[in-house]
Amino acid sequence: METFNKTIKKLNDKEYEDLRNAVAGGKSSKPYILLDAARTQNYNDSEMMEKLEVNQSAYYTMKSRLNQKIATYFSKKVDNPISVLKEEVARVPAMLFTSNRKVTTRALTDLEKKLLDYDLSNELIVVYKSLARLHLYTPDYDFYEKLYNKHVAFSLAVVKAEDLFFEFTKRLGIYLLTREERDLEEVKTTLREITNFAELYTSHRLFVLHNIVRTYYLCALTSRRENLKSMEVELDTVLQEIKKIFDRFPIDTFYQNIRLLPDLLYFEYYQKTENTARADYHYDRVNREIPSIAGKKILAFYVIRYLQAKIERYLSNGNVAELTDINKEIEHALEADSGEDFHFISVKMFFAVCRFYHHDFNGAAKTINEMRNELSMKKYLYADVECKLFQALQYCMMGEDGLCNQIIQSIRRQIAEEGDRFQQAELFMKILKAALKAEELRRKIKRITDLWQQFTATNTGVNQLLWFVKMDEALIRKLANPIKS
Repeated sequence: METFNKTIKKLNDKEYEDLRNAVAGGKSSKPYILLDAARTQNYNDSEMMEKLEVNQSAYYTMKSRLNQKIATYFSKKVDNPISVLKEEVARVPAMLFTSNRKVTTRALTDLEKKLLDYDLSNELIVVYKSLARLHLYTPDYDFYEKLYNKHVAFSLAVVKAEDLFFEFTKRLGIYLLTREERDLEEVKTTLREITNFAELYTSHRLFVLHNIVRTYYLCALTSRRENLKSMEVELDTVLQEIKKIFDRFPIDTFYQNIRLLPDLLYFEYYQKTENTARADYHYDRVNREIPSIAGKKILAFYVIRYLQAKIERYLSNGNVAELTDINKEIEHALEADSGEDFHFISVKMFFAVCRFYHHDFNGAAKTINEMRNELSMKKYLYADVECKLFQALQYCMMGEDGLCNQIIQSIRRQIAEEGDRFQQAELFMKILKAALKAEELRRKIKRITDLWQQFTATNTGVNQLLWFVKMDEALIRKLANPIKS
């Protein structure tokens, strides 16, 4: 019932009214009452059955049918302008039985040109097979049969490349949680495979898929800023070409739904290369659009990467109002289902970081604690250590010495056999221990400042921990002060 309630509550008033009129019947009907309760109340399933005066079997049957109606309603509402072309293709088999082969051939050839423009390989297979059959007794048969075979191979390549495009975000997300070499190799393998397809065929669709994956790979995994800076001209050329492709094919559903990605990549790239002026330009272009795509599950990875780049922007400009300006709009839209570990952890950490910079240390600690209670992080040692360190920092800021020490001991047990891999974690724990120590304030501040400098010197490369923590003089003073507000 909770998921159902969330779905109904996300709708704006117009969407909800249209949906209710389409699927629920009159005010006295049980589906209407169920929808209205989901919109305005927070009943669980037992409470809802009591309100509707139905048994469990009838309730779940009714809810299942209502969910099916809702799904059908929304599927019809999805904007899919390219369906016009696909409807033409659906009529192609019947065209084999027309009386005038020349007219049919001309119609199919015109359709072929449109499909070639949009790289609709599956649809081209239907057209070429029909053209081959129409020309079974002419010399053109072999020509169309070869085109058919060629596009069968091309279609398989495009489908595989599209699979790799989505698989990449999953594999990169896992690597960012583990920082394990085996997971990095899977990310590299995905990039190599999609690169091979892009080099094998001339196709704007493969060009877009390959270069979006490659650019995210470079932004996420290039550890040296100067190396990333040296790619500016190349990446700018690629992203501009992707934008031109999107403009050239305005009815392509896939392109229509990922139109923001070039600007998201520009923002992330310029933020990482510390080109503030250009980063701000693209931030202004995309920030107001993020809430509109936050609810699209398939785009969750890209929204999260944007939010992480937004934290980087805060670390350089210190504007907490801009860091959190769209939080209310995206908090309910950007939800991760069970199994979407990278999305789930990253979303929770983003809101915890926002609360931290609002000095809501209790709220930040609670957010992390709730996250760790809902999801086992044993298989993500790197992410688990980072989350625990950040949670321990919150307890230290609040003067909760016992809870802070408890987490420190837990981390030390986890990393005892990891060698130098978590050297920076050891230094950060020393900072926390120094803050908890009963010592003269000035000496504590000096000690913490020295340890922080050692931490930042050690905490480099792609395995950075707590990259989102900005420990300035004011924060160090607050951390060291035994009197907590």
